[in-house]
Amino acid sequence: MTPSSRKSIPRRRQVSARELALQVLHDAESRGAYADRLLETRLRASTLPPRDAALVTTLVMGTLRYRALLDHHLDSFLGARHDGFAGLPLWIRTALRLGAYQMLVLTRIPASAAVAESVELAKRYGHPGTAGLVNAVLRRLASGERAPLPDREKETAAYLAIATSHPRWLVDRWLARYGAEEAERLLAADNEDPAVTVRPNQIRLKRTPLGAALRSEGHTSKPGPHGGPVWQVEGGYVPSRSPLFRQGLLWLQDEAESVVPLLVNPSGGTRVLDLCAAPGGKAAAMASAVSPGGLVVALERHTSRARALQENLRDRLRLPGVAVVCGDGLAPPLRGTFDAVLVDAPCSGLGTLRRRADARWRKAASIVAEMAALQRALLAAAAGCLRPGGILVYSVCSFEPEETDETVKDFLDSHTDFAQDDARPYVPPAFRGADRALRAFPHTHGTDGVFAVRLRRG
Repeated sequence: MTPSSRKSIPRRRQVSARELALQVLHDAESRGAYADRLLETRLRASTLPPRDAALVTTLVMGTLRYRALLDHHLDSFLGARHDGFAGLPLWIRTALRLGAYQMLVLTRIPASAAVAESVELAKRYGHPGTAGLVNAVLRRLASGERAPLPDREKETAAYLAIATSHPRWLVDRWLARYGAEEAERLLAADNEDPAVTVRPNQIRLKRTPLGAALRSEGHTSKPGPHGGPVWQVEGGYVPSRSPLFRQGLLWLQDEAESVVPLLVNPSGGTRVLDLCAAPGGKAAAMASAVSPGGLVVALERHTSRARALQENLRDRLRLPGVAVVCGDGLAPPLRGTFDAVLVDAPCSGLGTLRRRADARWRKAASIVAEMAALQRALLAAAAGCLRPGGILVYSVCSFEPEETDETVKDFLDSHTDFAQDDARPYVPPAFRGADRALRAFPHTHGTDGVFAVRLRRG
């Protein structure tokens, strides 16, 4: 059996944090799977203590974020041997990346331990020759040897693409808009570990404060730092292991994302359409607010995601007043109109790169224009679902002009019966833009990058 064909290494035995991280990284790349979903599944099945579970998350996400920097050094050390770093079996490339990440970025781990553990993984998932190669390369890093980077002043874009580990097209885009200093801050923020933030199920968690409930599970928590309706959880929180999560007493939600439903401002009896509802965090927040007597229709195009949405909102969270409908937001299969419509539109997701560590390597420069065209079509469809005087909220987890201000301007130019409301009275001060919009950025708020506006139909 060759190293590259070892697809089913036994997982029933308990593996170490580093070995589990290796398996997740390998499977994410070989299968094209999303690393965060694989990570959650594997951690749920493991019996690792919280501290080790947290280390697995750090190793997986950090190795993915810094892939360009790690590969730059590793490829330089390998040179023409084995056709360079890319010519090695995936298991061995992954073991090298894990070891390099621990020495180049996660410097709290002794270099000797990073080398030794990586060599042991190379032995288990490769053969003595590849284990020797891993040992030789990582020892060079442990000794302090580094491959030179492009000149920071003369080749700024090339330098940042490697040093902050982002696709070159994205570095060029942000340098052109923000300038070198702010672009570097934004790129660096993408490489920070995001806070784990949860939102309480207000319908079902009434008597016990969320902080006390989390403390009973052994987790330290505190309110969101910017006034959003979430709590930050520390201590290696794995949602699928948490009784509070499994019982539907809370759900995961970024603090900036949690503010978006506040722009809808739903209240008891309100009829709301969530046009692009999956995975359901915003629909859940609005369902909590419209009860009693109101209704949130959560629309989702894909059958499997609609089924998962139903299981989340109705079966796990057990929220009243929610109807999940499988249908296309471009042609909603609905009758009548609504008091409010939320278009939390599919987007480039460039505001979520630190939370979705592998997303930066999946996206091409064309995604921004492609998503902007879809967003304009979704807004046009949403307009027909809104009653006169109703509120249309548009949001994206992006701060690209094509997906934010230009999309809104295009909509208002072509829908003269709509006008932009001031969103600022509905959101915490930290998220109030100077132009009546909600704006959040990773490098200024420590949250996802989020844009949202509130539009009123005349």
